[in-house]
Amino acid sequence: MSDKKLDAEADVSAVLAEIDEAITDDTDPSNVDPINADLDNTDTDNTDTDNAESATTDKDNNVWSIRNQKRRRRVRIAAIAAVLIVFLVAVVMFLKRYQNDDAESVPVIPPETLFAQACDEVAANPELKTLHIRDFEISDAVIAKIEPLDNIETFIVDKGELTDQSIATIAALPRLRQLRLRLSPITDEGITELAKCKSLQFLNLPHAQCGIVGVEKLRDLPNLRQLRLGSQKLTGEVATTIAKMKKLRTLHLIGVPITDEELKLLAAMPQLESLYLDDSAVTEVGWNWLFSNKHHLHVHINQKHHDRDPNRHPHQ
Repeated sequence: MSDKKLDAEADVSAVLAEIDEAITDDTDPSNVDPINADLDNTDTDNTDTDNAESATTDKDNNVWSIRNQKRRRRVRIAAIAAVLIVFLVAVVMFLKRYQNDDAESVPVIPPETLFAQACDEVAANPELKTLHIRDFEISDAVIAKIEPLDNIETFIVDKGELTDQSIATIAALPRLRQLRLRLSPITDEGITELAKCKSLQFLNLPHAQCGIVGVEKLRDLPNLRQLRLGSQKLTGEVATTIAKMKKLRTLHLIGVPITDEELKLLAAMPQLESLYLDDSAVTEVGWNWLFSNKHHLHVHINQKHHDRDPNRHPHQ
């Protein structure tokens, strides 16, 4: 088997040697026929010309070929970009639809249900003394839920609007010490009802619609220590009524046009420690008198310390 392989290899080598010899003979200048030399030269010249023309044609073809390649490349890039844009748009639309479907799948809990749950939580835990509504809105329609909450001491409503209709229920809470009702337009009628809550110490009604009659009713609260009150119906004359609240330690009036003389009435309150006046009518003369004669008072003007307040300190 190996001998046959060697013989085949020898035969192939022989054939290759003969081909090499033939190529050598054809390319050897000594083997050129002198008779046909001129003809060969003529053919060579013609061949050179043809080669030159062919080279020019090839060059032009190469240029067009390159241009076509570039054009095809640009078309491919544009096509790929278009496909990517369509794909991205499809992905975005899918995600939006998925998010919308997911949002729609989340049940919306009505505010009355949330308020009932909050009241139940306070009722179930005697240690809870505060009911603070800040994540959903409530109205008069749900306020009856607080009736069983005998242990509640602080009731704060920062969202929703309560009217005079709810005050009787709130005032009936036996241990209520602090009440804050934002956005609630409580009138003289509501404050009259609220004055029946003898345990109340801190009252915050920044958006009330009461007049001086309602403020006079607040004098019936024997333990009232802090009053924050805002009403467009109040004038500076209310200072005379407030000055008679001998146990009041903190007073904050919002949008009440207190004058310099009325400021003196308030500053004369024996237990007053902090005085906050927003949008008052006090002049610089009035403030100068206050800081010269009432050094103990902590004063805020339009939610900020006055430059001359001796008790100013940073608030967080």
